[in-house]
Amino acid sequence: MGRKAKLKKERKIQPKKIDNDLNNRDQFVQHLERQGYSLKKPKIAPDMPDKTIEPQV
Repeated sequence: MGRKAKLKKERKIQPKKIDNDLNNRDQFVQHLERQGYSLKKPKIAPDMPDKTIEPQV
């Protein structure tokens, strides 16, 4: 089999791999949502205060 034939064969096989990747991505998102996370509304950490708080003794 020549080099060009091998490349052509790889191009035909490659789209099937892309479909599997999309399914894996969907499963990943579903797994995150089951754990309570959302990619649409991420939880953001609160900002750190600018002032230093003096401890009361």
